[in-house]
Amino acid sequence: MPGSFTNQWLVLMVLSSSVLACTAGGDGPSVPDAAFDARFDTGSDARPVDGGGPEPTIDTCTASSIDSTIGNACAGDTECDDGCFCNGVEGCVGGTCAAGTDPCPDEVSCTADVCLEEVDRCFHDPQHEMCGDGDACNGVEVCDLAAGCRVASPLYCNDENSCTVDACDPAVGCSHVLRDLDGDGFIDGRCGGDDCDDDPRFGRNIYPGATEDCTNRRDDDCDGLRDYIDADCVPANDTCASAELLPGPGVYSGATRGLLDDISLACKTTGPDAVYRFTLTEMQDVRISLSGGGTGAAIALRPWASCATGPDEKCSSTAPATILRRSLGAGDYAIIVKTSSGAPFDLALMFDAPTPIPPVDVCNASTEDVSAGGTFTGMFVEVEDDYRLSCHSSSTSYRDAAYVFTITEEKDVTITASTSAGGFSSTYVSLLTDCADAATTIQCLSASAPMLRRRGLPAGTYYILLESSTTSATTWSLDVTITPPVPRMPADACSSAIDITTTPASVSLATQEFDGGTGCGGTSSFYRDSFFFFDLATTRDVTLTTSSGSFHYVSLGTSCGVTGSEIRCRSGSGTLTNVFRSLPAGRYFVATSTSTSSGTASASITTGPPTPIPPNDRCSGAIEVGGGYSSVDTTIDFEDDLTGCSSGTRPDAFYQVTLAARQRVLISADRVTGTGSLYLTLRNTCGAGTNLACDTGDPGVISQTLDAGTYYLMVETSSFSTAGDYRLDVVILPP
Repeated sequence: MPGSFTNQWLVLMVLSSSVLACTAGGDGPSVPDAAFDARFDTGSDARPVDGGGPEPTIDTCTASSIDSTIGNACAGDTECDDGCFCNGVEGCVGGTCAAGTDPCPDEVSCTADVCLEEVDRCFHDPQHEMCGDGDACNGVEVCDLAAGCRVASPLYCNDENSCTVDACDPAVGCSHVLRDLDGDGFIDGRCGGDDCDDDPRFGRNIYPGATEDCTNRRDDDCDGLRDYIDADCVPANDTCASAELLPGPGVYSGATRGLLDDISLACKTTGPDAVYRFTLTEMQDVRISLSGGGTGAAIALRPWASCATGPDEKCSSTAPATILRRSLGAGDYAIIVKTSSGAPFDLALMFDAPTPIPPVDVCNASTEDVSAGGTFTGMFVEVEDDYRLSCHSSSTSYRDAAYVFTITEEKDVTITASTSAGGFSSTYVSLLTDCADAATTIQCLSASAPMLRRRGLPAGTYYILLESSTTSATTWSLDVTITPPVPRMPADACSSAIDITTTPASVSLATQEFDGGTGCGGTSSFYRDSFFFFDLATTRDVTLTTSSGSFHYVSLGTSCGVTGSEIRCRSGSGTLTNVFRSLPAGRYFVATSTSTSSGTASASITTGPPTPIPPNDRCSGAIEVGGGYSSVDTTIDFEDDLTGCSSGTRPDAFYQVTLAARQRVLISADRVTGTGSLYLTLRNTCGAGTNLACDTGDPGVISQTLDAGTYYLMVETSSFSTAGDYRLDVVILPP
């Protein structure tokens, strides 16, 4: 490094005596070793010594001899030598001794230049700190003895750890900060932090302690629960009036937690429900599916105008519940989600271009006509669950197929059906006159391949419904045979029913064949059934006595062979006696069915003056009850007039509730005498209809918010043998 070499040399002169003394004594520091010599470029030709360092010289330079010859007269250069190396080589210039030049010149600005007198050598020490530019990120600059300051390689700050954000600060160099990509101040949960969503696109508002957004399908507060699964989200769409509006297709989060049991569905009558509303601007296929909601969750689609009361356009309680409604017209519609208890769920709504309704899916003007008979097959994937068969009571939804035939005169009709499901399954087949009304069922059978035979079927239009006992069924096969009626033996068919109005009748079972049995049993093809009728000119009490083999079923109805018209159906061994009070004038039909092939089937009646029927034994005599009603009533001597929420033969009593405005109705019934459960059914019609609420137990309890209107309550005991007294309490409260 350029500079005044004289001062540096003076400093080293002071040191030199110490160095020489130590060297001479053998106990002080040695001269630079080979490593030291290799670090510093001397540019001298001094000889190396053992140990790798330069050989010490015999130093003639003393403090007093330094520059002592300068200015002396001289004849040659040798006369000017002062014996010192570090102040350069003196020379004789114009007869006068002149000072020498720096023996250690260096053009590299980042070195410290040093001359060591005791070895007569120059040293150039690199000063790397002199090369620093103040930026740690571009590396540590170094001093090169030949080239001077030289740039270094930039820092490599990638620590190969995906959980850190790597950066370089010019002041301190590399930094590795735990990842918080969304900048919300919380470390990514996958990197040891507690932020459950660090996505910079939408995670800035998702972190522990954030407010839960109940509709974005994300866990905003990082508690492991999203949307309505989180108790922070409380649904408010409890009724049609507070329905949540769905803007269009999508997946929506919801819950029935904290909601009430307000609406009864065709496929699920009880449980809290949530209501949604959507609009179609044009005809579309609409598919609705439910995920979650717990066991038994159901969904229903209704026109908005029928939101609270129904009927359902479609209803499904399969697992998972799914509805497909083809070619649904433009308009407003309601979706009702009903669960067994308060639970969260996801509701998916999808629209597609309209597709034709398969002719075997529903009963309408386009239903496939089988009047010509034949074999007909199909796949269940092409149809939906549209109807309830009277002999297949289940909360599960089963896909069904529909056919129609018309006969212009009396015919014998045989219908055989089967379904395939990759294993054992039963097939249900029903013959009726109105698919939407199970009360019009003429006959409904179940077996692996049920055969439904109706001989002498009167002229008319009839529908056939079939479904499987399993939701995994894939295909079905239906055989229909329609032939001219064969003359029947007496009592062997409705067309040959025997009049027992005044005279008992008895026929040989050997002459009887199976036609349809009764609504409470005797419906297998190996049974034999017999038909009788009687006429009443006025209202009378009637005692009906029947026998048919060792065990038989017997029914009384207003239409022959139509189970939906049955007033009563019983079974037992030996002779059976049934008493009917105050039967109105008209014709009545008696059917018996037994598995016995020998012996006789007989029927007879006796009549007497009518005795009063308890007013509420029938729906038409339902007792009006209001808020504060409390009474001990009974089912003793009551008949089974209607089927409530639970199928079976049970005596029933009827009540009527009239509301002038929307109110909440609390109903409780508990037994006073007898044992067994009470069965409560609430409907909006007097007779067969949609169940609005159901409960079974002792006590039985219904809590329902209802719109203004008239409603009917049915109270049943489990059987005629368990009929007894019960206390009924009704309370009406604001909604």
